[in-house]
Amino acid sequence: MPARKNTSPDVIASLRSVVPGVFDAAQRSGTGHRKHAVALYKLQLQCHDADTESLTGEDAFNKEFIRNLNKILGIKKREPSAEKVVKLVATFVQVSYEKDMHAHAKRKAKPDGDNDTDDVFGDRDGENEDADMDTASSRFAELLIKYLLQGFQAKEKQTRMRCCQIVAMSVTSLGEIDEELYFDLVKRLTERIRDKEAAIRVHAAIALSKLQSGEDSDGGEVTEALLGLMQSDPSAEVRRAVLLNIAKTPGTLPYVLERARDVDATNRKCLFLKVMPPIDYHLLSIEDRERLLAAGVNDRDPNVKRACVRMIGESWLTFANQNLLELTSSLDVVDSPAASKVMQALFAAYPEIPENLQFDQELWGALTPEMAFIIRSTLEFFCERKDADNMDKHLPEAMQLARLLELFGARLETEQDDELRPDFEFVIHQLLLIAKMSDFPDELGRREMLTLMRKMILVPEIPENNIEAIADIIRKLSVNEQDFIRIMVEVVSDVRELAPAVTNTSPEDVRLEALLVSIKSLIIIKYILQRSFDTLSEGSSMYGLLTECVVPAVQSSETVLQEYGIECLALCCLLDKGLAVDNVMLFVQAVKQGGGELHAKGLAALLDIAFMYGIADLAASLGEPKDFVELLYAELESSDARVQAMAGEGIARLLYAHRIPEPADVLEELLVLYFHPSTSGNDALRQCLTYFFPAYSYMSSENQAVMQQVAVSSVCRLAGVLKQQNTDAQTGGATHGQAAQQIVTWSDPRIFDAIAAMNTGSSSLRSSARMGSYTQIAIDALKRIFSESPATRKVLIQMGNKLSLDENTPHIQLQQMLVLARSVAQQGVFSDMISRNALARFEATLLKHLEVESVEDVNLESWLEEPEMAPVFEFISSLDGDAVDASSDDGIGSVSEDEGASASDSEHDAAGKHSQRGREKHIEELTREIDELLESDDDDGDDDPNSYMS
Repeated sequence: MPARKNTSPDVIASLRSVVPGVFDAAQRSGTGHRKHAVALYKLQLQCHDADTESLTGEDAFNKEFIRNLNKILGIKKREPSAEKVVKLVATFVQVSYEKDMHAHAKRKAKPDGDNDTDDVFGDRDGENEDADMDTASSRFAELLIKYLLQGFQAKEKQTRMRCCQIVAMSVTSLGEIDEELYFDLVKRLTERIRDKEAAIRVHAAIALSKLQSGEDSDGGEVTEALLGLMQSDPSAEVRRAVLLNIAKTPGTLPYVLERARDVDATNRKCLFLKVMPPIDYHLLSIEDRERLLAAGVNDRDPNVKRACVRMIGESWLTFANQNLLELTSSLDVVDSPAASKVMQALFAAYPEIPENLQFDQELWGALTPEMAFIIRSTLEFFCERKDADNMDKHLPEAMQLARLLELFGARLETEQDDELRPDFEFVIHQLLLIAKMSDFPDELGRREMLTLMRKMILVPEIPENNIEAIADIIRKLSVNEQDFIRIMVEVVSDVRELAPAVTNTSPEDVRLEALLVSIKSLIIIKYILQRSFDTLSEGSSMYGLLTECVVPAVQSSETVLQEYGIECLALCCLLDKGLAVDNVMLFVQAVKQGGGELHAKGLAALLDIAFMYGIADLAASLGEPKDFVELLYAELESSDARVQAMAGEGIARLLYAHRIPEPADVLEELLVLYFHPSTSGNDALRQCLTYFFPAYSYMSSENQAVMQQVAVSSVCRLAGVLKQQNTDAQTGGATHGQAAQQIVTWSDPRIFDAIAAMNTGSSSLRSSARMGSYTQIAIDALKRIFSESPATRKVLIQMGNKLSLDENTPHIQLQQMLVLARSVAQQGVFSDMISRNALARFEATLLKHLEVESVEDVNLESWLEEPEMAPVFEFISSLDGDAVDASSDDGIGSVSEDEGASASDSEHDAAGKHSQRGREKHIEELTREIDELLESDDDDGDDDPNSYMS
């Protein structure tokens, strides 16, 4: 420790003014905290010097510091002055630790002090060294932590948050602490990471992550607690705090990489932007690299995608010594589904990388999978940008490409090592993709390439992706579509005729060889049909393939042939409507009787054909359109998630294209399916419908009218299943109220108008007719309240409050809603306070739009004479006599049996119930106040700085 000067006892007396002055100065400015911390440190030393024996001066400083600290422990989160004081405390602890360590290092530099004692739990070399580290600062830090640990159990959430926050900011500057205190701190922080307040869990997680020792980071208690928090905590901020602070070890990295699929976009962005860049990608397995990059480049958030590309371009390329080939070699480009997208995203963000690449002639003859992938990706990048100069610079001529394909084809044929054959196949595929980008300007090159393509497609073991690439090249080399079909039909004939002869083998081998030839023929036919657009006629060469190859495959007993045959027949039906009508029952049989892939392909065929021609034209072969729709409904209930998603997507496409005659019922089925808890695990279906519903509703006013028509019935159907879901902790998904709110949002004409104005650039006015169909939701909901369960009634009345009524709302519908609402209130349908208050708020809204101050001011007799009001009064009259009281409150909601009753009788009834009405009004006001108190935030009671501890 530095030499201390003798001080006067007046220093202790001045603490009550000096320490508050430092705290006050610190909270006035965001800078200068270190200067204030140094001032406190000097004051602490002076107090210690005032009484070095009994330490009364040091105790006085500690008490005064704690007294001033107490004033901010009860202040809410993000209060600037409190945040600055917290920063001052952390800075003071850090400065004290640094000063002590500096003094200790100076003593260690002496000849008799060459032992290092930095380890918190390291062995001590002597009592003198213990005395050196036992300083006023270390004793203060220990006192501060023990005091703050008491606040971990405080009743007020602000106090718990502030205590955890100060500990989190100070824990790295504690130096050597007692082992008992360390384990007590870990125990208390482990409890706080389960606090109900997310802000407290954040600071507790940060503090706990800084207490990870070398042994614990490999799987100890602290690490396990942090990993569980990062995986399952509902707060994105808590997961982010653990993600940024947990020790990155081989044991924790797999869990860190899982955050690439975090539901919060900011967490995913932090992973790519802050967590992964310092980590050498060589420490990850190839599978982990693939999953990480696939999640990044396929992320729907463009910011996350940019962060992933930035990680590759600035971090991974640095670890690869700026060598693109070395980086590509660390990926499994042969089998990677995401490598191509990763490379295109990298080139788009850093276009100087492909522009500076050079491909020598010697390189083409010694292509590796990685180099072939880079060349193809580079040319594809230039092709998408339509960069003709770079394309001409790097793209080989057709003759050279043909020779390269022949060269690597010959190497593949002579290669005996099964492990190397996939590499040669991949190189050939990359060369074929490069050939697709060529324009084949010279006739000699075109002929050479066409001859080579016809030769390559006859290779018995050619991969299917190469067949597709060859079909694309032949289509590009053909004069027109008829020429393309003629060439490909000849190819199919050659495949069937030039099949290798099987001699001296068993019948099973003969069957398998014939099966492989048929499969290859059907694959080629499939790619022909996918690239054909002309109508299929009986005299065409393609029609001959239909009768010779496709129909026998559909009728075959081999399941695999049936699958390919169904797929090819469906493509043929897309080219000929008559063929589709004649064979629709065949696809229905495949759906009803087939299993596995055959079932899926039959369903896909039905949906594609229905989308092309409409259900009405196809239903003639089935009976009625509703029979076809019922078949699709059955597929929505499939236990196979893939089939269910396919059916949901197909029906959504049919609805969007107006291919279904009666869309309301079908849309209702999709709404119920979307919110049903049984589909919570079917991400493909949920994602498709999440996009479909707003796109469908906001595409046209007619579509939104259909959504409004089915809103109430959908909510009522969901009542049972979603109520059960709310009591099941294991099932996630929307609640009953959230589902109703979402459906109301899709039905809102205001959003439709906003989107239309954004697309057209001009504002549109809502008509009364459109608002009428929108407010009809409330009328339907009020009518259903009388017959639904209590849980459903609560949601239905809340739907009414969510509607956006305005000046365009038809006046007659406001009257209808008020009459129905008063009838609900009079009959005592709602027994809970929340629903009664919701009904009261809804009535108040209606009265405001009707420009009436109270229900008593409503002229019921004039409403009875309006023809538009007759259906509402008839509905109320049709209710049971017990439920509808003719002499009920206010007279609204009941219809007198004798419309000629005198006005004096009505006045007498009203006067007789005046006192009862006053009591009910008083009770209603009280319940409304209680409801508002229940819904208000409870933060107001936690502002008292003096109540920081329980």
